[in-house]
Amino acid sequence: MANLIPWEKFEEEYAKSFCENKGAPALPFRVAMSALIIQERLGISDRETVEQIRETPYLQYFIWLTNY
Repeated sequence: MANLIPWEKFEEEYAKSFCENKGAPALPFRVAMSALIIQERLGISDRETVEQIRETPYLQYFIWLTNY
């Protein structure tokens, strides 16, 4: 299913929302979207989402983290 989604096109549009020289760099679109899917499916807060991703290797794999 992941191969059916045009990630590059979404990334281009997503990148337009951020300023390159202000604040921390944005997460890649694929990571941000995957985290949002986790949050919505589990019905949890932003902080709980981060904690769940930190503690669960399956979720880390799902959001395409390279080091976990």
